[in-house]
Order: sequence, then C-alpha cells, then structure tokens
Amino acid sequence: MKTTLNYIIAILLIAFISNKNALAITLNISELGLYDFNYKNITKVEHVSGSNLLATTSEKVGANYSVFLPFSVQQIQYLVVNGERVVKDQKVAILTGYDVHHFLDEFEAAQALFNNANKQYQSSLRLYEKKALKQSQWIEISKNYFEAQLRFEHLHHYKSFLSIDKNEQISIIAPTTGVIRYSNNSAAKAEEALLFDVIPDDAIRLKVVAPLKNIKNLGHIQVSGQECFLEVDAKEEVINGYTAVIWSKAITKDCSLAIGQKVVITPIYDQTAFVINKSAVFEFDNQNYIAIKQGEQLNLVSINILNSTDEHYIFASEVDINNAKALVTSVSAVQGVLLNLGDE
Repeated sequence: MKTTLNYIIAILLIAFISNKNALAITLNISELGLYDFNYKNITKVEHVSGSNLLATTSEKVGANYSVFLPFSVQQIQYLVVNGERVVKDQKVAILTGYDVHHFLDEFEAAQALFNNANKQYQSSLRLYEKKALKQSQWIEISKNYFEAQLRFEHLHHYKSFLSIDKNEQISIIAPTTGVIRYSNNSAAKAEEALLFDVIPDDAIRLKVVAPLKNIKNLGHIQVSGQECFLEVDAKEEVINGYTAVIWSKAITKDCSLAIGQKVVITPIYDQTAFVINKSAVFEFDNQNYIAIKQGEQLNLVSINILNSTDEHYIFASEVDINNAKALVTSVSAVQGVLLNLGDE
C-alpha cells in the first residue's frame, strides 16, 4: 500500500511539475484517502472592489467662472460664506466706495458716446457707399465708432455682474449656479482684482491618485461611509511613477462633500471575477489554487486573488468556473499530496 501510494504521489507530482503553467491539473478523489470532502458553489461577479485610496474634492480644470472687481472699492460686505452654494444672479457682496457711483456715471457716458457714434456711423455709411464722403473722413468716423463700441461693451460686461437697487446700492452677483470660492487675497479691493470664483455643480469632481495596475478597468468609486457612487470620467495620460490621476463624474446630491475635502474611497473595477470561501484556497510553489469537483475528479485551477472579505476571496481565473463546486474542507489533504506529504 505504501509503495502504491508513493507511486501515485510521484506520478501526480511529475504531472504537476511538467504542467505548472497549465490551467488545470487533475486528481482522482478516490486516491486521496478517507477524508471529509465538502464543496461550495463558486459565484461570478462583474465588479471588484480594490484597496482604499485617498481622494480630493476638486474642480474640473478651467471650468470655474472668475469674477473681478469692475472698479476700486473701499469696503466689501460679503453676503455668503466661502464654499456656500449660490444660484445664478444671487447677490454675493455689497460694494461701497468713491469709485462705485463713478463707474455708473462712466457707464452712462460710454453708452451715450456709443449711441452717438453709432448714429454717425450709420448715416456716414450711406454717404460712403454713394462715394459722397472722403476716405479719410470715413476712416476717422469708423475709428471713433469702434473705439466707442469696445469701451461700452467692456463696461457693459462688468455691469452685467452688478445688481443695482432703487437706492443705488450696488451688489456683485454670481454669474452662474455653483459653489463660491473667494480669492486667497481677501484684502484685494483694486480695480480688476479677482474677487471670487463660482464653480458650477457639474465641474465638481473627485480627484484620485490610483495605482496603474488594472487602472484600465477602474469604472466607479465609492466614498467610504456614504451611499456615494460615482462613475470614473477620465484618466490622465501623464504617469507619475506607478500612479496616475483619475477624475470622477460630477458629484451628485448623494455625496456630502466640500471643495478641498479629502476622503477615503474604494475603487470598483469593472471586470469578471469569482467569489469562494477562504478555506478553498491553498498555495503551492508560490501560486494559489482551488480544487474544482468534476465527477470523481478534482481539477486544480490556478487563481489570482484580487481582494478579500472576512470570509471570502475574490479572484480571477482564466477558466470560466461560474457555479462550479470548489472543495472547502480537507483542502490540506490535496495540498499534502502535492507536497509529497501523504501517509507513509
């Protein structure tokens, strides 16, 4: 019996060693001895959770609306706090100072000059087309018209960011709906100083530095502790060592996040994988295996562990083993055969 068993083990080892790179190796259950063999179904999943990563709430580059002071001010009375969500045309701050009403006078003067220049331009155009106006006169009229137009449009653009009430109190307003972020230079009160940015809702994203391994399959991320699931929108092509930056799609209402906030996220990879009890997995020669029951035989299948829970392994395999039965008890007996540790 001893000689026969050793012969069987030797044959199995020779077969295993000569087929180390094969997907499956077969063992006869009847030749493994009197052990209690129990099996569990393997289940297939389409998504795999990876190890937790750190993410930062940020905005899509270039999507912010910048608002500048149209004139110098003496005092700015902010009506909303930094990071607050505002809606389009909402008053953000009240502006006071000598130049405030001077700007309104300048705007009215620029508008009047443009209206006059426009009238002269239109009437002169008809004369010029009839060749009743000298070229030099037409050039001068055209120059005055376009200069007046540019000046008026410039001031009109600034005025579009202002709200003026019946008492001529002037407030600066939000150009769009989103989250407000004040300039770092909070003391800036000079003309054309950056006052604040408004970051549109659809521009607020999660920025994640992710490992390159399997990054092509990274499809979603979940914020830890929240029912916040976000699709991956873009993967930057610039590589930093072994990592790259990925961006989520716009943050939804399910996500309680503030700009600049750092959070822990779980990457979710879109790939087919399998789940089995941890007791089913064993190691031999630096490779993980499971034993699949097929009739009266066990097919040993090499696997690649992707992640784990308290009781299960999530793994990948080149063999489609969905709903197959894996050995979950007496696995050490199979491992012992492979290690030539069977009964003497």
